[in-house]
Amino acid sequence: MRLVITKSDEESARLAAGCIAEVVNEKRDSLLGFATGSTPEPVYAQLVAMCARGEVDFSGVRTVNLDEYVGLNAEDPHSYMYYMRKNLFDKAGIDLSRVTIPRGDADPEEEVRRLNAFSDKNNIDIQLLGVGVNGHIGFNEPCDCFYNKYHIVTLTEKTKKSNSRMFSRMEDVPERAITMGVGDIMRAKRIVFLANGIEKLDAMKAILEPRDVTPRIQGTILKFHQDCKIIIDKVLAELINPAPEVEVSYT
Repeated sequence: MRLVITKSDEESARLAAGCIAEVVNEKRDSLLGFATGSTPEPVYAQLVAMCARGEVDFSGVRTVNLDEYVGLNAEDPHSYMYYMRKNLFDKAGIDLSRVTIPRGDADPEEEVRRLNAFSDKNNIDIQLLGVGVNGHIGFNEPCDCFYNKYHIVTLTEKTKKSNSRMFSRMEDVPERAITMGVGDIMRAKRIVFLANGIEKLDAMKAILEPRDVTPRIQGTILKFHQDCKIIIDKVLAELINPAPEVEVSYT
């Protein structure tokens, strides 16, 4: 695990975008794993800008997303397909035929089977990750185990409250989601992981400090990944004491 401490969230986003562009420039048909939420948005803005400047070409890539709310169709402004089209796919010229993302309005069990068939045949070249306030990655909520494959999850009240900022009312936040399992996340060849905001402090301390790996804080599994780069800004980093085995660098 490598920790990069930056001067600002903007610099963190630029660094993460550079990691993704590097993979694409080395392998034109890379399979890119994407996340949603407020943390990745500046990364996608950086990638769109790089594309406009001719620094990266996304026309040959394939993509896969971590998760989607059960019950939302792709045209719903709260769906993650809508989010991805708005923030990256349409602006960077990523063909939707090369996109794999859970369909929120399909039968959830059938979707899980479809997505797991895809993941069984494909390895992610680089996965972009963020973390929830309770330490979840994807929508893998605190529980008694690490799920290997895509599965259906009931969202915790803490997650629903955190995500309610994207909805008009708390009551509008879906109860369930389809999410990639931790096993598939860990099989990604590379992971670039961003965190910002003091509300993520407890989760990041559990991930970076010398604490146990536990499914009660799902992000702690990243301690075992072979090529995981964690990027945080100096404000958050000042409150964390990384374990001795974490390789720390500064921008």
